[in-house]
Amino acid sequence: MATITLRMTEEDARLIRRYAEMTGTTVSQFVRQAALDRIEDEYDRSALARYLEVVERGDFIPYREARRDWEPE
Repeated sequence: MATITLRMTEEDARLIRRYAEMTGTTVSQFVRQAALDRIEDEYDRSALARYLEVVERGDFIPYREARRDWEPE
C-alpha cells in the first residue's frame, strides 16, 4: 500500500483529526474517502457536461425511438 504525505496547518490537521474521531474513522480513511469522493464528483460533472453537449448538438436518439429500433418484431 502506498503512502501520501500532506502538508497543512495545525488548525486544519486538528479539525480533520477531530472530525475523523467524531465519525469513528481514521484520518487516513477520512482523507482517502474525501479524495475519492471528489474525483467521483468531478467525473460525474464531466459526464453530465459531455451529455449536455451531445443534447445541444442533437447527436442522440430519443429513448422511444431507440426502443422501437431495438424491440424484436
